[in-house]
Order: sequence, then C-alpha cells, then structure tokens
Amino acid sequence: MGRMSPEQRDQLAAALRRINTAAPELVLAAVDWQRATRIHPSSAEADRLAWRAADAVPPIAHNLLQAETELATLRTVIASLVVANDRGHDHNLGDLRQAVKDAGIDLTPEYTAADALARAQESETP
Repeated sequence: MGRMSPEQRDQLAAALRRINTAAPELVLAAVDWQRATRIHPSSAEADRLAWRAADAVPPIAHNLLQAETELATLRTVIASLVVANDRGHDHNLGDLRQAVKDAGIDLTPEYTAADALARAQESETP
C-alpha cells in the first residue's frame, strides 16, 4: 500500500471526525465477516455479515489514519536528525528518543519490551 499524502490524511480525518478507533477484535471480526460472505454469498446471513463488515470500515480506517500519521511523523523525525548529522551536528539515540517524544509518540511500551528482551538475553549469555 502506498502511503497517504498529508492532504489525504486530512481528508480522512475530516471524514472520521466522530469515529472511534477499532479494537483489535473488531478488525479480526470484520475479516471473518468478509470471508463468511464469500463462502455463502447469497444467504441472508451473508447479507447481515456484509453489513457488519461495512460498519467496521470507519473505525478500521481510523486505525489506518493513526498508523499513517505516526509513520509520517517518525519518518520526518528520523530524516531531520539524519540531515542534521549530515550537516555536522552530532545527534545520538538519546536525541532520537527525545525528538520522537516531542513529536507526541510514546514508545514506552516498546522500550519496556526491548529492555526485558535485552535483560533476558544478558542472563542467557555465559
């Protein structure tokens, strides 16, 4: 999938203004509903499931918008620091961590998981 332009993200945000994000269970259910309609395409149950899957599209689109926005922000932060380094600044990973935080992206769960993995690997090393 190609990335959305800022204008496309703005248009989608406007369309989804009052829509909440989709819980992971809804995303999986929508896939299951769509699959079920293909197995029995002409049944009343398939029609009901098709409507349920269609109703799941806006919240799933909201998730997509959040992911697209976060990806664009991360790419911009990384590119800014790389260009600054190319121009003689000496940025380090601490600067990257702070720039990502300043951009409104909370990576605390990822840092926690990475730290736990590193600790586990360290305890296995003889």
